[in-house]
Amino acid sequence: MIEFTVTGIRYQYPMELSQEVRTQMAEKYVTGLQKGTPVVLVAEPENPMDTQAIAVYIDYERIGYIDKEETAGVHPLLDDNQQCDALVERNDGHITLFVTVPGAQVKPHVMNSRPSILPASPLGEEVRMPFTRAESTLQMIACRIMNLELQQKNVQELLKIMSHYVPLMKTSICYDENVWRNMIMKKLHALTKQSKDWDLTKEQSLMLADIYKKVRACVGDMHRTSDHWPERVFKQHLQAIKADKGITFHLYNKYCKTFLDGKDFKDADKNKMKAELERLRLWLENMPWSELRDPENLDAMALKVNYLGLSRTEIYDLFGVLLLIERIEDALGMGERGVGPLASEEAMIYWKRLEKEGFVDSKQMLLKSTSRVQAMYIAESFAKVLNLKAKWSIFEKHWGIRNLAQEKWLSIELDKQPPRFADIKRIFDTKKTL
Repeated sequence: MIEFTVTGIRYQYPMELSQEVRTQMAEKYVTGLQKGTPVVLVAEPENPMDTQAIAVYIDYERIGYIDKEETAGVHPLLDDNQQCDALVERNDGHITLFVTVPGAQVKPHVMNSRPSILPASPLGEEVRMPFTRAESTLQMIACRIMNLELQQKNVQELLKIMSHYVPLMKTSICYDENVWRNMIMKKLHALTKQSKDWDLTKEQSLMLADIYKKVRACVGDMHRTSDHWPERVFKQHLQAIKADKGITFHLYNKYCKTFLDGKDFKDADKNKMKAELERLRLWLENMPWSELRDPENLDAMALKVNYLGLSRTEIYDLFGVLLLIERIEDALGMGERGVGPLASEEAMIYWKRLEKEGFVDSKQMLLKSTSRVQAMYIAESFAKVLNLKAKWSIFEKHWGIRNLAQEKWLSIELDKQPPRFADIKRIFDTKKTL
């Protein structure tokens, strides 16, 4: 039997409600569902946030989505209409639901390759960095856990391996690790149920319960943005790579040989380094997602990386570019990059209009009366008139808020304009004299 995880249930409720209320409603709904309740899984290739998305329906109402790390396992089960029937299996006592597809067979646990999401790396095969020692160890351990059969004779070995896995399980937010975490959590759940009929020692029972609790908490952390775990792990991962002299030496040495005529950063031609800086930044600018374009806004970048499910190799390509941009800028002695597009002469005209209309204060910060959805429309309008590519990250960083792109997606779903939409549109009417 294959279990698939259903998430995002609370986001199916009106966004006008507070997150706390939506969470309470989702929990009441999930825990009230009976095992065996019919479910329909439907592919959403038109989904602008994730073309691999699988929606989950009960009684012809969409109630959530299959976890993004598990959609690869669902797609082969869909019929010609990109649908399949499933059944409610269980819940976690909170807001996560688990469903099964009748007749689906468990396959060997092999990490399937996935299509690349990011543009082709600007570094090439030669300049790619080796994985950290902790990450390489984590890959090996996770694979061994999943391929160890659930038998009483294997319990002690599994607990031993798990004791090594737990300290490492927050090493990365790459797709591979998210998949392993979900599968390991489900394996531990199955082991907990089966072990009730086994003669485990008290120590083994306590250890199993403690490990299961920690893995469940970790999986929850990686799906919950309120405590900023994805951002923390992403930035810690980057810092761990940056602090590893062996990895950075390999990166910088290979890069200089390949792109700087074999000269070190301090000796390389300045114009060549400036051209390289432009090339690396252009790779980021060409990202189809604004959150991945700004190397200075790692929080927004981390959230998008976590949501998209980048492979380990893609994350290392991204890390490599970030480290090289920083290294080249240091070598060129670059300080502040100027006032930026939001402080340009043209931008200041729009800021003054926004201040006059009561959307921002004299420091261009949002007033308390300005809603998130209004902020999203202001950011989008600003980006259009100033021709900004990284519209969300620039304004999220400026205002200290998050997930404006999500507000855009929700506004499309609800097909509802915010209060004073006409005023915002008039402020950015380019036909008016600037």
